[in-house]
Amino acid sequence: MSEIPRRRLGRFGLELTEISLGAAFIGGRTDPLMDDPEAMTRRLDGVAVAAVQRALELGISHIDTSPLYAPSERRIGMALAEVEAPGLTISTKVGTHEERRYSYLADDIRWSLEQSLELLGRDRVEIVLIHDPPTMEPVFATGDGFDALDKLRDEGLLDYVGLGARDIPFHEAAIESGRVDVILTFADYNLVRRHAAGLIDKAAAGVGVLLGSPQMLGLLAKGDPRETAKMRGYGYFPDEDVRGATEWWEWCREREVEFRHLNMRYVLDRPGISTVLSGAATAEEIATNVREARTRVSDEIWDEALARVDELDAREADDD
Repeated sequence: MSEIPRRRLGRFGLELTEISLGAAFIGGRTDPLMDDPEAMTRRLDGVAVAAVQRALELGISHIDTSPLYAPSERRIGMALAEVEAPGLTISTKVGTHEERRYSYLADDIRWSLEQSLELLGRDRVEIVLIHDPPTMEPVFATGDGFDALDKLRDEGLLDYVGLGARDIPFHEAAIESGRVDVILTFADYNLVRRHAAGLIDKAAAGVGVLLGSPQMLGLLAKGDPRETAKMRGYGYFPDEDVRGATEWWEWCREREVEFRHLNMRYVLDRPGISTVLSGAATAEEIATNVREARTRVSDEIWDEALARVDELDAREADDD
């Protein structure tokens, strides 16, 4: 497999592999046959360590995590303690630690970052994102939010300040303020949802873009989206998204192409994205994601898919 191409983070010199490890689900799934909590933890820790190390073996150079992602940071730290990882960069988040949830006060931001660094086994990380604020007021508050991250950057604990949120207007406000170097938009740019297209264009002036959950929490990656939605309880996405995903899945099945593969290639083809975060829980999943990211779709299927995207976008514009 060829080396994973790299892309610049916005206007900065930092380069990331175009596909990165999104560590929200690191550690695999629970096993209903195991009733020993300690044994379960050991098994899941082992699965997580193997996944992180496999990502590094495949050439991935960036990992995105958060205190919100349960044991993700601890498990990444375990994996990195066992291997050399020259050139690895990490993004983590503040504001959603379970012990100080939705606090963007300076003291809590510092405390959260210190907890993350200890778990990761690092004395600094490259990117820290304000995570999922309910409003932007505390993020822009004097001395807190972005001000607090700027101070921590001055102390050498991070390089780039950012925002990770689902609300696109929050990202737009952050970009317009000039306070962020990078944003992380989530589940809003793929074959089914292209809501973040304008945001990615707005960021093109120099703000890096981390594209989170390109497969919509697995809705686009695990077969029939209707069955996935029932099995996983995808109340997070409206029915229209499940319908749109189902139509694409059926379209792909007729043409004998994997929907998740086509979707991965589609998001990677979008200019302005610094890296696509590939959510994977196991070594096998990250290997599959990297292989599909590096394997082109046939020209015939690709051209037909792009024509369908244009048709859907035109239909949506007419409806508006």
